[in-house]
Amino acid sequence: MTSRTIRFIANGIITVFSLVLITGRLIYFSHSAYYWLWGIPALLISVLDIYFLTKSLRRQPKDLDIGFTTFLISVSGSMGFGLSALFINYPVLTLAYGDALRQTGSFIALVPYPFIFWALYCIRDCLTVIPEAHSVVARGIYKFSRHPLYVCYIIWAAANMMMFPSWPMLTLSSAHIIILILRLKREETLLLATFPEYQTYYLKTGLVGAFRFKFLLGE
Repeated sequence: MTSRTIRFIANGIITVFSLVLITGRLIYFSHSAYYWLWGIPALLISVLDIYFLTKSLRRQPKDLDIGFTTFLISVSGSMGFGLSALFINYPVLTLAYGDALRQTGSFIALVPYPFIFWALYCIRDCLTVIPEAHSVVARGIYKFSRHPLYVCYIIWAAANMMMFPSWPMLTLSSAHIIILILRLKREETLLLATFPEYQTYYLKTGLVGAFRFKFLLGE
């Protein structure tokens, strides 16, 4: 199977999945504010993802990681928030200060909005499902974070656990965070091997400003 075919399959899976997600959320939306806080980013980001993923297929990467394990990690990471929709209606756990926890989660869920749109505007058609080396994007928000999209998605996963604290949501969101970190590390390895200039960018830019989160990434 050629690399172009694998890219097409990976992007196609996420595009179809996103279209199903958008349709499903439009039909079954709840009137609860917590559900809208989950649904608004899922809808808007899915539309933008489809647009940029389609554009990225027109570009030929300088290198890419098409290993089977990487493929599974990448597709699973891209489907994480859609899958979480299956668990937002589960009865929440009885927790001390449960209402305060959910309200805090709803506030945290709002934080990534502007940064997601800024990052997508900056990365544009370099957005991919599997790790692909198109170019070193160091403009806009990428001056301050090597992987702002991953950081925002991890924050959203944490907010989901706070807004919908059920065992299935806790399990899925925790797994999603781990998968995002694994995917991030594989992308970093590819970029470091492909672009000599990425080493300089890597050394001066953390995941959030100067913070490198060594306990997560082993940097």
